[in-house]
Amino acid sequence: KTTMIQLLARFYDVTEGEILVDGCDVNQIDSRYLRGAVGIVPQQPQLFSGSVAKNLRWGRSDASDEELRQAARIACAEGFVGRMEKGYDTWLEQGGVNLSGGQKQRLALARALVTRPKILILDDCTSALDAATEAAVLDGLRSMAGSCTTLLISQRISTVMRTDHILCLDGGRVQGFGTHDELMRDCAAYRAIYDSQIGGDSHVG
Repeated sequence: KTTMIQLLARFYDVTEGEILVDGCDVNQIDSRYLRGAVGIVPQQPQLFSGSVAKNLRWGRSDASDEELRQAARIACAEGFVGRMEKGYDTWLEQGGVNLSGGQKQRLALARALVTRPKILILDDCTSALDAATEAAVLDGLRSMAGSCTTLLISQRISTVMRTDHILCLDGGRVQGFGTHDELMRDCAAYRAIYDSQIGGDSHVG
């Protein structure tokens, strides 16, 4: 998964095969433009010393207060930010050590949304969230349908099963591609993961 992210954002150039974005080979796209169009939210986000608002504006300094609030709402961060003593002016320590892991992940997601990316890559970035909060975050992202392409990387079937399409990889090789129901029917590797994590009746539908 890390290799895919790095190739898509052209941290490394593809040496075999090709990666197409809107039909264009990424190797033919200026790397600065491409990286400016891609927002990446890692599993272990990096926050900086400064206010919540400053952290959210890190990728786009001219974002308005309303844009910060909207991004925080989608990322389910507005609630806990609002409970902080100074709200968006609350000071964060280097690395966000005064926040929980889930709070850091939600702020990192909000920060990526503020940049208005054309491609949003979520690299296992909801791993510290409980099931209810993760579901709310994913519902918020679905409300943005059409505004950007979202690539969601996760080890958890419950996280990906409602996405439009799922790419199942094992050892760096494609095992299946399709909807949850299609993979449950046609992909043995996907069914095995489903059974190990969720178990029970693995019927389609």
